[in-house]
This record gives sequence, structure tokens and C-alpha cells, in this order.
Amino acid sequence: MDITGKKVSVLGLGRSGVAVSKLLISKGARVFASDAGNPDVKIEGLSYETGKHSERIFDSELIVLSPGISMNHEVVKEARKRGIEVLGEIEVAAQFFSGKMIAVTGTNGKTTTCALIGEMLKKGGFKVEVGGNIFPGKPLSEVVLNVDSSTIIVVEVSTFQLETIKEFKPFICVITNITPDHLDRHGDFETYTEIKRKIFMNQKSGDYCILNYDDKVTKQSESLVKSNIYFFSIKNKLPKGVFLDNDNVVFKNKEKKIFLMNRNDILLIGEHNLENVLAASLASILVGCDEGAIAEAAKNFSGVPHRLEPVLEINGIKFINNSMCTNPVAFRRSIESVETPFVLICGGRNKNLAIEKMVNSILKAKYTVLIGESAEAISQYLRKVNYNHFSIAGTMDEATEIAYEHAVSGDTVLLSPGGSSFDMFRDFADRGNRFKKSVKRLKK
Repeated sequence: MDITGKKVSVLGLGRSGVAVSKLLISKGARVFASDAGNPDVKIEGLSYETGKHSERIFDSELIVLSPGISMNHEVVKEARKRGIEVLGEIEVAAQFFSGKMIAVTGTNGKTTTCALIGEMLKKGGFKVEVGGNIFPGKPLSEVVLNVDSSTIIVVEVSTFQLETIKEFKPFICVITNITPDHLDRHGDFETYTEIKRKIFMNQKSGDYCILNYDDKVTKQSESLVKSNIYFFSIKNKLPKGVFLDNDNVVFKNKEKKIFLMNRNDILLIGEHNLENVLAASLASILVGCDEGAIAEAAKNFSGVPHRLEPVLEINGIKFINNSMCTNPVAFRRSIESVETPFVLICGGRNKNLAIEKMVNSILKAKYTVLIGESAEAISQYLRKVNYNHFSIAGTMDEATEIAYEHAVSGDTVLLSPGGSSFDMFRDFADRGNRFKKSVKRLKK
């Protein structure tokens, strides 16, 4: 992409907007940025406005969107009417990188899989950077600005980013699974699925696409893929891919079958995390990583913040922060991984999903504390099945105190919301951090 001297408007000045602004300025673009909020921004060479979106946005040859801004935003609609090209931050960043990229998407497991690939490749001696949608992490623009083509970039990609791609083409792409999510933005599951599948739309015969054999919708993507397909599975033995052979994790293709590790060697808990390890192992093998490095990383990787994250143990009660759980499928799978009696804190903003599907999982809790906008709706479903061991809390401090009161030694208190955080918190990280602070207050 030759951007020298061109006028570019960046819409949104969150971390992605700031990062792409810096990247574009470094490439010689004349950048103007606009944010309807009031972020504190100081970037040398950047003209910008806050608190509004003015007409000046349209004095440009290209508009770059931050992921949080929908393609249905009024500014985007007007730009298209005027014939101005609109691209997302991840598309622009990728056009300035000529090295190998591994892109991971999926409804659940993206962050853990990306982090695992990063650790496996580091153990294998590769120059690697992890970025994109991942938290904690760096936007892809920031990564691209600071690496050369000898670095492998592992990038987490959400549907918010995929809906604006044009030429984005990873060397390896991974789809961990596809289940309903973000329907408040994308409208319906069919559209959401189509956007997820855009991750492989520009791949060629020399590229690789990794799919979850055990996930029906993901497996059905096979017929649309033009690159080399490899599967991973915890339920089926495969002719080509990574799978469980009894309790052994193995890689197989036409030429060989390689033992990688025993499932009991993996530090992460839960079958969903076993899937993440298999997906990450397969991506690492395809890029040329040594199997010993892959096994060592899996044996030592303890997870990412806000995903089944141990917080504290107080009087024999374990507190677990799973704030990154924002949909019913992630909710079910996280509860399946808890091996002790547990008290549950759940609820948040519904993303136009079927929250009634959370009920069977909630019934496993000895007591439940509901929070957020969905609390009342969930309570109605619980009453219908005569589950009365719950209460509604107005704050995270109150929810944590109630949960602690209903737990005894040997129990787990699990924050696993099953909804987005924007009703009460800045984001899922803020929600998780508030939970951790509330737990620490209890210890005092």
C-alpha cells in the first residue's frame, strides 16, 4: 500500500485507532482522526477532533475504522455514498507486513490459542510477536510498526475486524469454533458465520487453514477453503491433523505420525482448553516448530488473564475470574471445567443471544448471584424451573460478598458472566479487575 502524501481519516481513537494513526503517519500519510468521545490523545503529527464527527472526516481518500465502529455507522454509510474507500485497522496494518502471519478467529478460545502459539514458537526459537484483538496485547498496527519480515506475527481476529477486510491473507488461519455471538451487531447467525469465514477467503494453495473437526459449523467451512486444510479433534482420529489417540496428542499426515504430549501433561484445565492446545500445536507444527518445544510450552502455560484465572483462596474457598466469558457457549464450557461445588456470579449485557441456554449450567451451582442488565431475565428463567437459590446484586462488591457468604471451605466462587461487560464496566478486563479487587477486600 502506497500511502505517501494521501489524506486518511481514522475513525475512533481507542488503542487500535491510535496505533494505526501512528503507523500511517510513519508511512507518510496525512492523517486526521475523529472520536465521538473524549480520549486523551497525544500523537506527534496527528490532527484530530474529539466529542464529535465533523465534515472534515470526508476530506480524505481513505477512512480507517477502529474495530468498535460498525459498518452501519452513519459516518461509514456517508463515506460509501461519497465513494471513499473504507477499511479496518487490521486490513491496513496487514498491507504493511510482508512476513508470515498466523491469524486466529473463533467464537471462543481465540485468545488462549494465540497466546499458546506465541509461547510454542518462542520455545522453538522463532522471532514472534502476538497482537490484534488479544488482551493483554498490542493492536496489529503497533506490532507491524516495530517488526520486520523475519518475525512471525500471531494475530487474534474478531468478526468486528474481519467484516472490514479486503486483501488480508494469513499464511496460516485457525478457526477454533463458530457458535452464536455478537448478534446485536451482526444481526443473525448466518451473517456472523459468513464473517468468520472471511479469514480464509484470500488464501492460496500454499497457505494453510486449520479447522475444528468436532464443531459442526466450523467443519462445514471445508468446502469453501482453497488452501491446505488440516483439522484438530479431541473426539476423532484423523488422517491429517492433530488429535487425541487415547490420551496421547499426536500429529499425523501422509508421511508421518508424531507423538507430541500426553493430555495429562497439559497444565490448562477443561476440554475447551485441550482443543486450544491441539489447535495451537497444529499451527506451530505447520510453521516448522520442533515438537519438543510445543510440548514444553503446553506443559508450562498457565493461561491468560480473565480466563479461568485463579485469584485467591480465602478460608479454603477458591475465587476464579472468568470475566472473558461473554456468551452462553463459553459459559457452559467454563462451568464444565469446575471440579468442586461452586457459587456462581453471572450476568451482563445480552448480545441478542439465547440466554435461556445458560439455565442448565446455572442449575449446577449451589448458589447464584446475578448481576447486570440480564439479571432480571435470567431470574425469570430460573423461577420457571424452580431454582430459587439465587439473588440479584447491584455492584461487584455486593455480588462477591453474597457469593462468599454462601460458600464453604472446598468450594469455588466463579465469576463467569455469560454476557458482555458494557452495562456496568468499561470492558471485560475492567469487570475482571473489579472482581479481583472485591475478592482482596474480603481477605482484609
